[in-house]
Amino acid sequence: IMELDEWYHAGFTVIEGGDSDTLQMYVNGEPEGASGTRAMETCAGGYFIGSHKNLAAGSRWPGVVDDVRLYNRALTAEQIQKVMIGSAELAGAPAPANEQIDVVREAILSWEPGEFAATHDVYFGSSFEDVNDATVPISAGQDATSFNPGRLAFDQVYYWRVDEVNGTPDKTVFKGDIWSFTAEPYSIEIPGDTITVTASSRSNEFSTPEKTINGSGLDPNTGTHTIDPETMWFTGTVDLDPWIQFEFDAVNKLDVMTVWNSNGSAEMAIGWGVKDVTIEYSVDGENWDVLANANQFSRAPGSPTYNQPDEIAFDGVAAKFVRLDIQSNWGGILMSYGLSEVQFSMIPAQARTPAPTSGAADVLPNSTVTWRAGREADQHTIYMSTDMNAVAEGLAPSVSSSTNTVDLSSLSLELGQTYYWRVDEVNQAEAASVWPGPVWNLSTVAALTVDDFESYSNISPDRPFQTWLDGFGYSSDEFFPNGYAGNGTGAGIGHDIWSLSSPHYDGDIMETTSAIAGSSRSMPFYYSNSGGVTSQTQRTFATPQDWTAGGAQTLSIAFSGQAGNTGTLYVKINDTKITYGGDPENLTLGVWQAWNIDLSGMNVQNVTTLQIGVEGSGAAGMILIDDIKLHGKPGEVITPVDPGNAGLAGAWSFDEGSGTVAADSSGNGRTGTLFEAIWDTGVQGSALSFNDTGYVETGYAGITGTGARTCAAWIKTTEANRVFVSWGLNTAGKKWRMRLDATGGLRMEVNGGAHFGQT
Repeated sequence: IMELDEWYHAGFTVIEGGDSDTLQMYVNGEPEGASGTRAMETCAGGYFIGSHKNLAAGSRWPGVVDDVRLYNRALTAEQIQKVMIGSAELAGAPAPANEQIDVVREAILSWEPGEFAATHDVYFGSSFEDVNDATVPISAGQDATSFNPGRLAFDQVYYWRVDEVNGTPDKTVFKGDIWSFTAEPYSIEIPGDTITVTASSRSNEFSTPEKTINGSGLDPNTGTHTIDPETMWFTGTVDLDPWIQFEFDAVNKLDVMTVWNSNGSAEMAIGWGVKDVTIEYSVDGENWDVLANANQFSRAPGSPTYNQPDEIAFDGVAAKFVRLDIQSNWGGILMSYGLSEVQFSMIPAQARTPAPTSGAADVLPNSTVTWRAGREADQHTIYMSTDMNAVAEGLAPSVSSSTNTVDLSSLSLELGQTYYWRVDEVNQAEAASVWPGPVWNLSTVAALTVDDFESYSNISPDRPFQTWLDGFGYSSDEFFPNGYAGNGTGAGIGHDIWSLSSPHYDGDIMETTSAIAGSSRSMPFYYSNSGGVTSQTQRTFATPQDWTAGGAQTLSIAFSGQAGNTGTLYVKINDTKITYGGDPENLTLGVWQAWNIDLSGMNVQNVTTLQIGVEGSGAAGMILIDDIKLHGKPGEVITPVDPGNAGLAGAWSFDEGSGTVAADSSGNGRTGTLFEAIWDTGVQGSALSFNDTGYVETGYAGITGTGARTCAAWIKTTEANRVFVSWGLNTAGKKWRMRLDATGGLRMEVNGGAHFGQT
């Protein structure tokens, strides 16, 4: 009997036996129950995991399913056990991925080693049977988890396996799975939707030139073309100068043009199909060359089984235009001509498939971009600029690379910018030595994150005080065998979740109820400067950081204080101290503030340590710290200034915490009356929570006319597209509302429609 809420490995096998098949059940790799026999019938329909879609809801599986395997043969008991145990001993995660296609010819094979492997035996070839049965590896006893098979053949399927060999004394060999991949083809089809086609004429609105490139009438699996005339192109009834022209979206290195001739049911009787033809090509549409040794197309049979098109070799010429000047048709009766389908393939000489993909956002300015290199390219010219036209015209700043990668840090990209880039593939030994690439784009991140505190938790090695060291330190464990005795200061990082007397007992080390917008947690920094010590936490970066990357000029630290905090906040960057220049009382405010530190005059290209501390004799308290980021613009610090009570028309703090009225602390006596509003916890003190029916009525008509006004409030909502302050009559210039729109943007509305200052 299987216990509920426990993992089991379940399986069954069916051994064919003519009219009586044998069924066997397995639980945790062992045969269970008596085997049975039953006459089996052909099973129709698809396989479902979890439940059959037609089962009633109460019959569907209510639990978890993992690692489902379906074989078209009956496994042995030993094989069932192997399936259950899994493949920890085997090599895995092959690259190229199993059955991947279009793999570059210079591919390096790699894999993740088995758990106990000391060395690896590699088998490789173009035959599944040879690789599966081989006992002599092509590379034996290698330490590396990669293998260079040499240059691959075009469009060839390859098979490979990696046997993992344990270390001494047993040196057990674990035979690996057989993986396969297909090397890239010599040429690739140019998509029809990237080709513009024009012609001398057309017979009607159905048999247009576009029918030659849209695949209509062509079976993509068999290559046969129908006899339906509406899937073909025909000229007008009398066309004295027939031609058809194909324009690609860029200059391509053409390989083959494949032509299915006119294939209507009366083709053998009438003969619309093109016979004699002059094929021309051009890179600019003005200067043309004639393709040699190609001046006639074969006649189509007028049959729905037509699958023998002509293949015209272009031998890698560069062209953006191909024009067919038709000289005659196969019938010689009518002056009307037709074609069924025309396809082009190109040798991929241009750069393609950029990584990150074109349009990518939040790209780090010091990251690396790559692309798939054009065929035979031995040098790459990379243009990059915020000016798209300059990139397209090849006038932007450029760098050269001998590989298909470039380090963006060498291009001095700035934060928060959109850049356009292109790669020209170069080989001076080729007839066409430069192949300009398409224009791609990427956007750099608005700010670089030093620490967003999202990855910390209660579990080692992700406890915050294991990264941000404090005065308490931490004990040794499997991740930190030496432990840490503390830094000798009065700092404590994280809530105390271990002491029974702590309000955070058995809770979260990180603060999860107060964080900046878009963040799920912040880091508590407790400090107590008793005995004259300061309180300080420090983080050491394993890899030195360049805080000038992307033109960064400002270090921004988000913090929130609490009532009763004392002391002066400071940071140290590589032991260079910067003291908080704002009002010391800001540490007592339970609101999120940004401390922006100007880095423009500092040496921050090799930052190894960042320390945050509070100094002052006897200072004590707790602050929350959230996003620490680097921004590209100099910091603009807004220093809070008390506006006083001049012009204050009404102020409702909602700190009563109970009752049905909200006092007006402006001194104007505009007490608010609560209607179905609920008392709740506020940013400071209490607050009011509203639903679809709750509100506060003050009786104050608001500020009318065009006079200056200000309205400010702390808000928090679970749903957008709602109003939080409203006043006035719904007449011109008298109805005002502050609200969030459907996207969460803040807006001020007049008369319920016109809006200003939307964010």
